Amino acid sequence: MITTDKAVKIILDSVKTKNISEEIYVSDSLDRVCFENIYSNIDIPSFTRSAMDGYAIVFKEGCNKYEIIEEENKLKSGKCIRINTGFPIPNMADAVVEVEKTDIKDGFIIIKEKIEPERNFTKIGSELKKGELLVKNGEHITAKKRALLAYAGIVTLRVYQKPIIGIITTGDEVVFPSCNLPKHSVYNANFFILDGLLKKWGANCIYFGHIPDEKDVFKERLGYALERCDIVLTTGGVSKGTKDYTKDTLQNIGANILIDKSTIKPGKPTAFATYKDKYIFALPGWPAALYTVAYIYLKPFILKFSGFKDYENKFLEGILDEDMHSRLGKDYFNRVFVEKRNGKFYLKNTKSQKTDNFYSISQADGLVWLNTELENTTKGSKLPFIFLDD
Repeated sequence: MITTDKAVKIILDSVKTKNISEEIYVSDSLDRVCFENIYSNIDIPSFTRSAMDGYAIVFKEGCNKYEIIEEENKLKSGKCIRINTGFPIPNMADAVVEVEKTDIKDGFIIIKEKIEPERNFTKIGSELKKGELLVKNGEHITAKKRALLAYAGIVTLRVYQKPIIGIITTGDEVVFPSCNLPKHSVYNANFFILDGLLKKWGANCIYFGHIPDEKDVFKERLGYALERCDIVLTTGGVSKGTKDYTKDTLQNIGANILIDKSTIKPGKPTAFATYKDKYIFALPGWPAALYTVAYIYLKPFILKFSGFKDYENKFLEGILDEDMHSRLGKDYFNRVFVEKRNGKFYLKNTKSQKTDNFYSISQADGLVWLNTELENTTKGSKLPFIFLDD
């Protein structure tokens, strides 16, 4: 059985970025991944402008009294003209004096303090110069980055094409929330977990439906999904039950299974395989295990495949607010509440850590990692954790 660390490395070493781009309008670029470096086509500002409401003055030696004029072409030594914030500064002007630093009397301004040359001048290109880098290849286009592109007059840009990911859920006992709940059945949370996370992480999803525990039907549906998608995700059927046929099916179609199981808990039976130029994740059926594996294995994989240069999970340091149970040889990812006190993160278990308890993970702020070398970690210990940011 391989460790979680090694599993992550295998997954990320195997994935190749989907190196296909498409041109879109900047208005549609929110949360996309930039395919190229984008540079400003203009200087910002494109003219020298006033940073304040005030008076543009032409210096006169030893003078603090300036005549107010109305026409810019009459501006000369000892005179001034009213100017608003953001307006172009007249070529003759030496400084802009704030309104509040002046008194007005008989058509003149009286300056109440010493004024230096080019006061309140915002010069051409002082904020951003033509040719300066705006967004890098592989960078996530956030709301502020999109606004920056618009600010620099960018109309269209090339972004990575979104991955197309197929979802297949399985299990005789699983039904959708719109149905009455038969005895010994559960509602299908797994579709909603994957569909929600994948959309959050920038993928296009195709749901190939929920299928019963029938091997031939599963094999047919998997093949159909692989023809149409870059990546296929299945849930359930990966453990050692009498109806767990997913891994056998992967072998039968000739998939290269790179991970059969790992030390991650919950989610040990997860499998990862390649098939021609496609990728397959055979994920657990228990929603809590599925959710954990999605964050630890699936998220960095999808981000790298999608073109993100910054794709690895960001673990922070947290301090345990209570003792936590773990066993040697397993990578426990406990669901935790996170509280920030005095600049430090403190972690406390949610109500349950059982694999079959999804409610506890739905309430959690993050996952703390108790690695294979830890056992029954004590309060005050410092451990890595990630936020659940969906």
